[in-house]
Amino acid sequence: MTRRALSLLVLLAAVVAGCGETPGDVLPPPRDGRSGIQLSGTLGGRQAAVNDGLPEVNFGDCDVAEGPDRDLCVITEDISGELIVIVFENPAAFVAGERLAIDDASCGDADACDAVTDVALVDVRVGDGPRVTATGGSVTLEVVEDLARDRGDLDVRLPDGGRLTGTFDLIPRPDEISRR
Repeated sequence: MTRRALSLLVLLAAVVAGCGETPGDVLPPPRDGRSGIQLSGTLGGRQAAVNDGLPEVNFGDCDVAEGPDRDLCVITEDISGELIVIVFENPAAFVAGERLAIDDASCGDADACDAVTDVALVDVRVGDGPRVTATGGSVTLEVVEDLARDRGDLDVRLPDGGRLTGTFDLIPRPDEISRR
């Protein structure tokens, strides 16, 4: 095979590879460069930072053992590779342009938690540890597109003194869209 033929073959392969479906073909483009989730703070007495441009996002039931309900789950890792799961127990309370305080409302069961609309209910799990219910903070929402996108700012305070603050622009991955 000549050099020219080999160069042409490589060029053709690059063009064909560029024509396939990419996440940008399926998802709306990120706005303001804030796609994904970016958080920093302390978890379990150590510094934590999350910078994930495409976290796993589930707009369904995140805690099936507790009965069917609707949650918003963000599954990501901090920069050291530790699993972090953030569960919004009552995303139906999200309204664009609104700020919701985060509170540890004792709502009892999944249906009762889904019905809470005056505060945000947030759980956080780090690694294989237990889910911990946030006791304070706030969620400020800029964009709320039901089952498609949520964007805003987050300030989560945990009972052990841990705290995470940052921004999110949550859009399901292409494979998550196809599972809905």
